[in-house]
Amino acid sequence: MKHYDITIIGAGPAGATLARQLQENYKVLLVDKRPLDKEPGRLIKNCGGLIAPDAQKALAVFGLSIPKEVLVSPQMFSVETLDFDNDMTRTYQRHYINVDRERYDRWLVSLCGSHIEKAFNTRFRGAVKKKGYYEVTLLSKANKSVVTTDIIIGADGANSKVKKELLPKQFHEPKRYISIQEWFPNTIHLNQYVAMFDEEISDFYSWIIPEENGIIFGSAIPEGKDATTYHNLQKEKLKKYGYHLTNPTKKEGCLLLRPMSSKDIYLGEGNIALIGEAAGFISPTSAEGISYAMLSGNILAQSILKSKENFLALYIENTKSLKKNIDKKMLKYPAMYHRTLRKWIFKLGIGSMHIEQNRQTNTYVKNKVTPFMVEYSL
Repeated sequence: MKHYDITIIGAGPAGATLARQLQENYKVLLVDKRPLDKEPGRLIKNCGGLIAPDAQKALAVFGLSIPKEVLVSPQMFSVETLDFDNDMTRTYQRHYINVDRERYDRWLVSLCGSHIEKAFNTRFRGAVKKKGYYEVTLLSKANKSVVTTDIIIGADGANSKVKKELLPKQFHEPKRYISIQEWFPNTIHLNQYVAMFDEEISDFYSWIIPEENGIIFGSAIPEGKDATTYHNLQKEKLKKYGYHLTNPTKKEGCLLLRPMSSKDIYLGEGNIALIGEAAGFISPTSAEGISYAMLSGNILAQSILKSKENFLALYIENTKSLKKNIDKKMLKYPAMYHRTLRKWIFKLGIGSMHIEQNRQTNTYVKNKVTPFMVEYSL
């Protein structure tokens, strides 16, 4: 039975960042249910693939630059906001890096050297606490295996199995949403990001993202509502603004968390820790999570490197800045999600820009641009 110092469940931006930082010092096992070591296919990851400024800054902190084979067109510099509640539209300047999310995750994993043992196309089935270590059960298509480990890290996203099965239930739970995305042909030559506010649909938002030759239309529907019904209703209401989305080529869905304060962040107990969205680290205003994933993974790595015996206390202390960032983003919440405040901001044109748009030639001309608290990205 193989033994590891640290077993990381989930090889997304959080898990891959943690593994990369630990690889020279500990025996690490990196587990993911996706076949990240096989030829590229369609991985199960419900994400629009936009790298927002916060995530761009995180990449800069690590001295990383995205290779060209990860990028997809178009690269976008504005967001069109559709306010269904007030029947208004505005456009704001915002820069995103458009990536293929599957290639992005593969790239981050490729930065983990041969010191990291990888178990891909493998599911975490559970763990049993023993005296001083854990027995972890893993299941692949080939077989079931058991390994032992000193520390377990949950980097397995919003629906974290590590969190649900291994940690106590007494913690604040972030708001839960069902995120649905559909892919359509880009018949209208759209090349800017679109965000939608519509209280009838959700107290969060919906989005359209052009990517390569297609369009991704997604919605975040509060848990408890019929997600498919309200997603389809939003799609129908988009026709008023000239977006006729028909003949989808693909549809995906997943759970999405939304912390409404830093109290919703839960980092773990004992020798089990959570990073990224598993811990609740995701923007409450935009649902951007890649920056939090990479930064929380790095903070945990530095905590383990400083003291493997006392890593969780160090991790809790050193993530205070990330928690404050969550609370700071909530200061923007009224301007973005209060319909009356948003109406006046739109009416006054604060921070907006004028775009002359020709969808056939993809021509945009910007006029006045001023700072505003616009923040969108999945």
